[in-house]
Amino acid sequence: MGKVLHTEDLLTRLAAAEKRIAALERGRPLASASISQGNLDVRTPDGSSILRAGEIPYGSEAAYGVEIRRLDGGLQARFFDTADGNGYAAIFDSEGHVIFSEDTASNRGIATPYLAYRSTPYTEVVTPPQATVSATPEKLHRITAQKAQPWVRTLLLVKTDADTTGQIVLTQYGVQIGNPLDVPVATYGYFYLDAPVDGGHMDAIYIDVEARRTGGTGSVRVGMAIVSGRQS
Repeated sequence: MGKVLHTEDLLTRLAAAEKRIAALERGRPLASASISQGNLDVRTPDGSSILRAGEIPYGSEAAYGVEIRRLDGGLQARFFDTADGNGYAAIFDSEGHVIFSEDTASNRGIATPYLAYRSTPYTEVVTPPQATVSATPEKLHRITAQKAQPWVRTLLLVKTDADTTGQIVLTQYGVQIGNPLDVPVATYGYFYLDAPVDGGHMDAIYIDVEARRTGGTGSVRVGMAIVSGRQS
């Protein structure tokens, strides 16, 4: 027969347990930890794995990184590498299609999504059709967008006549944003003109490219080569 615990024994054990609990509560929280084998597996209450960090499954190779899954088990993101350098960073949609990934063949830039380029009729490269001879700013281009980045970046093709100087600015709702671009005589080339943009995230905005002649008798011509958002 097992030992019978008396009331005094139970009270002694209870007091000792309370001291241990108090000591644990006073103890230092986990400040750092390392995993040299296996992985950290975060699961939902029903046991579904939603995040795995450390060694992750990837074919027959040993892969190390982070894998994130949806509640239905579908792959949402994977960032990892292998000893042979066959890893990648990618984000997937709910059907498993890659919607963002790095270019692992060149180790430079992104593989997906494909970004749009634009073309310009060559006659407009030789002579940009939008021009002004005005001494006051004249609107030559309008940019419309939903604001997703804090700056706008433009690459402008600028041409001035042999005796003509000019100035180009970006304006938002009639107010100049960023610094002006001063154009010397006999200019023909591409120039970046960037500026911070007013408005909240995903607000519909418009920005105008304005130019004026500051000297001479000819024209200031401005073509829009590229326009995009830009980080700060």
